Amino acid sequence: MVKTALTIAGSDNSGGAGIQADLKVFSAFNVYGMSVLTALTSQNTTGVKDIFPVSGEFVYSQIKTIAEDIKIDAVKTGMLFSSEVVEAVYTAVKDFKLKNIVVDTVFKSKNGKFLLFEKAIDIFVEKILPFSTVITPNIPEAEVISQTKIKNLEDMKRAAKIIQKINNKYVVVKGGHMFFGEKSIDVIYNGKEFFLLEYPVVRTKNTHGTGCTFSAAITANLAKGIEINKAIRIAKAYLHGAIENALNIGKGKGPLNHNWLR
Repeated sequence: MVKTALTIAGSDNSGGAGIQADLKVFSAFNVYGMSVLTALTSQNTTGVKDIFPVSGEFVYSQIKTIAEDIKIDAVKTGMLFSSEVVEAVYTAVKDFKLKNIVVDTVFKSKNGKFLLFEKAIDIFVEKILPFSTVITPNIPEAEVISQTKIKNLEDMKRAAKIIQKINNKYVVVKGGHMFFGEKSIDVIYNGKEFFLLEYPVVRTKNTHGTGCTFSAAITANLAKGIEINKAIRIAKAYLHGAIENALNIGKGKGPLNHNWLR
Protein backbone atom coordinates (compact mmCIF):
# COMPACT_ATOMS: atom_id res chain seq x y z
CA MET A 1 0.00 0.00 0.00
CA VAL A 2 1.30 3.46 -0.86
CA LYS A 3 2.67 5.51 2.05
CA THR A 4 1.71 9.14 2.51
CA ALA A 5 3.38 12.27 3.89
CA LEU A 6 1.95 15.70 4.61
CA THR A 7 3.93 18.93 4.51
CA ILE A 8 2.60 21.95 6.39
CA ALA A 9 4.67 24.85 5.13
CA GLY A 10 4.94 27.96 2.99
CA SER A 11 4.99 28.12 -0.78
CA ASP A 12 8.20 28.96 -2.66
CA ASN A 13 7.15 30.23 -6.07
CA SER A 14 10.70 29.72 -7.39
CA GLY A 15 10.44 25.99 -6.64
CA GLY A 16 13.60 25.46 -4.60
CA ALA A 17 12.26 25.33 -1.05
CA GLY A 18 9.02 25.13 0.93
CA ILE A 19 6.03 23.11 -0.23
CA GLN A 20 7.43 22.71 -3.73
CA ALA A 21 10.72 21.20 -2.55
CA ASP A 22 8.97 18.95 -0.03
CA LEU A 23 6.70 17.43 -2.65
CA LYS A 24 9.69 16.80 -4.94
CA VAL A 25 11.46 14.98 -2.11
CA PHE A 26 8.40 12.88 -1.26
CA SER A 27 8.17 11.87 -4.91
CA ALA A 28 11.89 10.97 -4.99
CA PHE A 29 11.26 8.51 -2.16
CA ASN A 30 8.09 7.12 -3.79
CA VAL A 31 5.86 8.54 -1.07
CA TYR A 32 2.51 10.15 -1.91
CA GLY A 33 2.81 13.81 -0.97
CA MET A 34 0.09 16.13 0.34
CA SER A 35 0.37 19.78 1.32
CA VAL A 36 -1.12 22.43 3.56
CA LEU A 37 -0.17 26.02 2.74
CA THR A 38 0.63 28.34 5.64
CA ALA A 39 1.77 31.33 3.57
CA LEU A 40 2.47 32.43 0.03
CA THR A 41 5.90 33.90 -0.56
CA SER A 42 7.30 36.00 -3.36
CA GLN A 43 10.88 34.77 -3.62
CA ASN A 44 13.65 33.67 -5.93
CA THR A 45 17.22 32.47 -5.59
CA THR A 46 18.27 35.84 -4.16
CA GLY A 47 15.84 35.66 -1.23
CA VAL A 48 12.32 36.17 0.10
CA LYS A 49 10.83 39.47 -1.08
CA ASP A 50 7.27 39.38 0.26
CA ILE A 51 4.93 37.16 2.28
CA PHE A 52 1.15 36.77 2.13
CA PRO A 53 -0.10 34.86 5.19
CA VAL A 54 -2.84 32.23 5.29
CA SER A 55 -5.24 32.37 8.24
CA GLY A 56 -5.01 29.83 11.03
CA GLU A 57 -8.62 28.87 10.41
CA PHE A 58 -7.90 27.97 6.79
CA VAL A 59 -4.73 26.07 7.74
CA TYR A 60 -6.80 23.98 10.16
CA SER A 61 -9.44 23.43 7.47
CA GLN A 62 -6.80 22.14 5.03
CA ILE A 63 -5.44 19.66 7.56
CA LYS A 64 -8.94 18.56 8.56
CA THR A 65 -10.10 17.81 5.02
CA ILE A 66 -7.03 15.65 4.39
CA ALA A 67 -7.09 13.84 7.76
CA GLU A 68 -10.77 12.96 7.42
CA ASP A 69 -10.18 11.35 4.04
CA ILE A 70 -6.62 10.03 3.73
CA LYS A 71 -4.39 8.18 6.20
CA ILE A 72 -1.38 10.36 7.02
CA ASP A 73 1.75 8.28 7.72
CA ALA A 74 4.08 11.19 8.52
CA VAL A 75 4.00 14.98 8.79
CA LYS A 76 6.55 17.71 8.26
CA THR A 77 6.16 21.30 9.45
CA GLY A 78 8.18 24.08 7.87
CA MET A 79 7.37 27.78 7.72
CA LEU A 80 4.43 28.44 10.08
CA PHE A 81 4.85 32.23 10.12
CA SER A 82 2.35 33.37 12.75
CA SER A 83 1.08 32.55 16.24
CA GLU A 84 -2.34 31.96 14.71
CA VAL A 85 -1.01 29.25 12.41
CA VAL A 86 1.08 27.69 15.20
CA GLU A 87 -2.08 27.39 17.32
CA ALA A 88 -4.03 25.91 14.39
CA VAL A 89 -1.37 23.26 13.73
CA TYR A 90 -1.16 22.44 17.43
CA THR A 91 -4.92 21.92 17.60
CA ALA A 92 -4.95 19.80 14.44
CA VAL A 93 -2.12 17.57 15.67
CA LYS A 94 -4.17 16.80 18.78
CA ASP A 95 -7.56 16.52 17.07
CA PHE A 96 -6.40 14.16 14.34
CA LYS A 97 -3.74 12.33 16.35
CA LEU A 98 -1.03 13.04 13.81
CA LYS A 99 2.18 11.04 14.24
CA ASN A 100 5.74 10.82 12.91
CA ILE A 101 6.11 14.59 12.98
CA VAL A 102 9.33 16.19 11.75
CA VAL A 103 9.70 19.84 12.73
CA ASP A 104 11.95 22.00 10.62
CA THR A 105 12.46 25.02 12.86
CA VAL A 106 12.14 27.66 10.15
CA PHE A 107 12.74 31.07 11.74
CA LYS A 108 14.48 33.13 9.05
CA SER A 109 15.25 32.93 5.35
CA LYS A 110 18.86 33.02 4.11
CA ASN A 111 18.48 36.75 3.36
CA GLY A 112 17.23 37.47 6.89
CA LYS A 113 13.46 37.68 6.31
CA PHE A 114 11.48 36.42 9.32
CA LEU A 115 9.51 33.25 8.42
CA LEU A 116 8.17 32.91 11.95
CA PHE A 117 7.31 36.09 13.85
CA GLU A 118 9.61 36.57 16.83
CA LYS A 119 6.59 36.80 19.12
CA ALA A 120 5.44 33.37 17.87
CA ILE A 121 8.68 31.54 18.67
CA ASP A 122 7.84 30.91 22.33
CA ILE A 123 4.42 29.49 21.41
CA PHE A 124 6.07 27.37 18.72
CA VAL A 125 8.57 25.91 21.21
CA GLU A 126 5.85 25.33 23.81
CA LYS A 127 3.19 23.78 21.56
CA ILE A 128 4.74 22.31 18.42
CA LEU A 129 8.10 20.92 19.53
CA PRO A 130 6.74 18.59 22.27
CA PHE A 131 4.69 16.67 19.67
CA SER A 132 7.63 16.17 17.32
CA THR A 133 9.42 12.94 16.54
CA VAL A 134 12.46 14.74 15.11
CA ILE A 135 13.49 18.41 15.46
CA THR A 136 15.99 19.72 12.88
CA PRO A 137 17.36 23.16 13.88
CA ASN A 138 20.38 24.72 12.25
CA ILE A 139 22.91 26.36 14.55
CA PRO A 140 21.26 29.84 14.76
CA GLU A 141 17.86 28.21 15.42
CA ALA A 142 19.36 25.85 18.01
CA GLU A 143 20.84 28.85 19.79
CA VAL A 144 17.40 30.48 19.99
CA ILE A 145 15.63 27.35 21.25
CA SER A 146 18.34 26.29 23.74
CA GLN A 147 19.20 29.88 24.74
CA THR A 148 22.89 29.04 24.50
CA LYS A 149 25.71 30.16 22.21
CA ILE A 150 27.21 27.58 19.85
CA LYS A 151 30.85 27.99 18.90
CA ASN A 152 32.08 24.40 18.63
CA LEU A 153 31.04 20.74 18.54
CA GLU A 154 30.63 20.48 22.31
CA ASP A 155 28.28 23.48 22.24
CA MET A 156 26.24 21.72 19.54
CA LYS A 157 25.94 18.66 21.79
CA ARG A 158 24.95 20.77 24.78
CA ALA A 159 22.24 22.54 22.76
CA ALA A 160 20.99 19.19 21.44
CA LYS A 161 20.62 17.92 25.01
CA ILE A 162 18.58 20.96 26.01
CA ILE A 163 16.31 20.77 22.97
CA GLN A 164 15.81 17.00 23.26
CA LYS A 165 14.24 17.48 26.67
CA ILE A 166 11.35 19.25 24.93
CA ASN A 167 10.26 16.30 22.79
CA ASN A 168 12.05 13.37 24.47
CA LYS A 169 12.76 11.80 21.08
CA TYR A 170 15.26 12.89 18.43
CA VAL A 171 17.03 16.16 17.71
CA VAL A 172 19.41 16.88 14.84
CA VAL A 173 21.49 20.04 15.26
CA LYS A 174 22.65 20.74 11.71
CA GLY A 175 26.22 21.93 11.26
CA GLY A 176 25.94 23.66 7.91
CA HIS A 177 26.76 27.03 9.47
CA MET A 178 30.01 25.77 11.04
CA PHE A 179 32.59 23.76 9.13
CA PHE A 180 35.23 21.61 10.82
CA GLY A 181 38.08 21.85 8.35
CA GLU A 182 36.74 20.20 5.22
CA LYS A 183 33.94 18.43 7.11
CA SER A 184 30.37 19.33 7.97
CA ILE A 185 29.06 17.65 11.11
CA ASP A 186 25.45 17.18 12.21
CA VAL A 187 24.76 16.12 15.80
CA ILE A 188 21.98 13.60 16.44
CA TYR A 189 20.80 13.09 20.02
CA ASN A 190 18.08 10.75 21.28
CA GLY A 191 18.32 11.32 25.01
CA LYS A 192 20.77 8.48 25.53
CA GLU A 193 23.59 8.82 23.04
CA PHE A 194 25.03 11.06 20.37
CA PHE A 195 25.56 10.17 16.73
CA LEU A 196 27.63 12.32 14.41
CA LEU A 197 26.93 12.64 10.71
CA GLU A 198 30.17 13.69 9.03
CA TYR A 199 30.28 14.61 5.35
CA PRO A 200 32.83 16.44 3.21
CA VAL A 201 32.00 20.10 2.62
CA VAL A 202 30.58 20.77 -0.84
CA ARG A 203 31.91 24.14 -2.01
CA THR A 204 28.89 25.57 -3.79
CA LYS A 205 26.71 28.64 -3.54
CA ASN A 206 23.69 26.63 -4.69
CA THR A 207 22.16 25.62 -1.36
CA HIS A 208 18.62 26.99 -1.63
CA GLY A 209 16.22 24.68 0.22
CA THR A 210 18.69 22.51 2.13
CA GLY A 211 16.72 22.56 5.41
CA CYS A 212 13.42 21.82 3.67
CA THR A 213 14.98 18.99 1.68
CA PHE A 214 16.58 17.33 4.71
CA SER A 215 13.48 17.43 6.89
CA ALA A 216 11.23 16.29 4.03
CA ALA A 217 13.53 13.33 3.36
CA ILE A 218 13.37 12.31 7.04
CA THR A 219 9.58 12.58 6.86
CA ALA A 220 9.37 10.42 3.74
CA ASN A 221 11.45 7.70 5.36
CA LEU A 222 9.43 7.77 8.58
CA ALA A 223 6.29 7.42 6.44
CA LYS A 224 7.78 4.23 5.00
CA GLY A 225 8.21 2.81 8.51
CA ILE A 226 11.99 3.19 8.66
CA GLU A 227 13.51 3.47 12.15
CA ILE A 228 14.25 7.07 13.18
CA ASN A 229 18.04 6.98 13.31
CA LYS A 230 18.22 5.21 9.95
CA ALA A 231 15.65 7.61 8.46
CA ILE A 232 17.87 10.55 9.45
CA ARG A 233 20.99 8.92 7.99
CA ILE A 234 19.29 8.11 4.69
CA ALA A 235 17.97 11.67 4.52
CA LYS A 236 21.45 13.10 5.07
CA ALA A 237 22.95 10.94 2.32
CA TYR A 238 20.17 12.05 -0.04
CA LEU A 239 20.71 15.72 0.90
CA HIS A 240 24.45 15.46 0.29
CA GLY A 241 23.84 14.07 -3.19
CA ALA A 242 21.29 16.79 -3.92
CA ILE A 243 23.84 19.45 -2.95
CA GLU A 244 26.63 17.81 -4.96
CA ASN A 245 24.33 17.85 -7.99
CA ALA A 246 22.79 21.26 -7.26
CA LEU A 247 21.38 23.27 -10.14
CA ASN A 248 23.03 26.51 -11.23
CA ILE A 249 19.73 28.31 -11.76
CA GLY A 250 19.09 31.98 -11.08
CA LYS A 251 21.26 34.89 -9.97
CA GLY A 252 21.60 33.91 -6.31
CA LYS A 253 21.74 30.64 -4.38
CA GLY A 254 20.50 28.02 -6.82
CA PRO A 255 18.24 25.10 -5.84
CA LEU A 256 19.26 21.54 -5.06
CA ASN A 257 18.72 18.73 -7.53
CA HIS A 258 15.92 16.72 -5.90
CA ASN A 259 15.93 14.23 -8.76
CA TRP A 260 19.63 13.39 -8.61
CA LEU A 261 18.97 9.73 -7.76
CA ARG A 262 17.30 9.26 -11.12
